[in-house]
Amino acid sequence: MNRIDHIVINTQDRIDEAVTFFERMGFIITPRGYHSIGSINHIIVFKTDYLELIGYPVGKSLEQLPQLVQGPAGLTGMALKVDNSDQMRDALIAHGLTPQPTFDLSRPLDLGNGKMADVKFRVTTLKPNSIPGSDVFYCQHITPELVWRPEWQTHTNGCIGMTQLSINVNDPKAASELYLRAMDVVKLENTEANTCIIHLSNFQITLVHETNKPL
Repeated sequence: MNRIDHIVINTQDRIDEAVTFFERMGFIITPRGYHSIGSINHIIVFKTDYLELIGYPVGKSLEQLPQLVQGPAGLTGMALKVDNSDQMRDALIAHGLTPQPTFDLSRPLDLGNGKMADVKFRVTTLKPNSIPGSDVFYCQHITPELVWRPEWQTHTNGCIGMTQLSINVNDPKAASELYLRAMDVVKLENTEANTCIIHLSNFQITLVHETNKPL
């Protein structure tokens, strides 16, 4: 529950621009994925985690994912790695949170040589906007071997993983209480009056309040 699986960036209908930006920085970008709920994505795969660029086709209305259309571009979610999404949902309820029904998600993957496979996930989410700064959800990989593929992990810039994320929120202390419950961690570091640092097993989240940046 306290291991980062992936970070999600909402590109809205400008996913091609985002791909070009990250390619110029020396990252290998996976082929475009088409989710069963209508969204599209590319991922940047590291050793144990990945960055997901998610969006939707130009002119496409996504009734199932209004947050992609209506929400701002940029950070939209953090996925925690779990072994069983259904058990995770029960644990969230025990922590006093309000999870949504667990659901299955998939996207086809072209393996080459005429072979196709379905990348499958089982996902549990919290009620929208229940965590300030970023949605937090829980991802069970049914087919991890189709995500962490060696040909996608050797980036020319040498990057092998993500280590930290800074999130601008109105009240870092209040936000940190929700993050601690959602991530089942107890280690919190208050470095300044407007900064809280949450330590996960493989990641660090810094909650800050910077008035010169949009919230």
